[in-house]
Amino acid sequence: MDWSNPKPAPGSLALVQDFINTRNYFRGGDLLEDAEAATTWLAGRGLLGEGERIEEAERRLLVTFREGLRTLLLARNGGPPPDLEVLDNLLAPAALRVRFGPDGRPAIEPGSEGDSAERVVARLLVVVIQAEEKGTWERLKACCNEDCKWAFYDASKNRSGSWCNMSICGARHKMRAYRKRKSGTR
Repeated sequence: MDWSNPKPAPGSLALVQDFINTRNYFRGGDLLEDAEAATTWLAGRGLLGEGERIEEAERRLLVTFREGLRTLLLARNGGPPPDLEVLDNLLAPAALRVRFGPDGRPAIEPGSEGDSAERVVARLLVVVIQAEEKGTWERLKACCNEDCKWAFYDASKNRSGSWCNMSICGARHKMRAYRKRKSGTR
């Protein structure tokens, strides 16, 4: 099963991209399929502290958060508008705090309150907020291929990228469009 990102996001935004891509619609599989798998993946990415575990209810919350983020990325690529209320409700318990850095500038960081899943959401949310400040968040999109929905980083100058991989998803789309045109002329 291929879990690589052909169009990786820069810096820490790659962590959010990897989180969204824990479900592979195209080839099948889910790295958050159960509490044990979720714990392993999250711990391996530094999103859980030593000895922390995700329980089933927390796993379901994280899967809902993942899919909510995916709907945001799909909307950037012509998909239906996301249900922002669902996302807002998931974010409500995520503890964030502001601290001043050595240069005197304020910075947002995850708080230490809440259960494991809430702290994971807070850590990912901080990355999203920082990416928004840098102007990179809006370039993270989900593939237009309905069978794929893979999160990719649109590094194109005009921000018009539609496919996670032009040679796979883009080519399939073009072939379908070609077949549709050909069948319409008969």
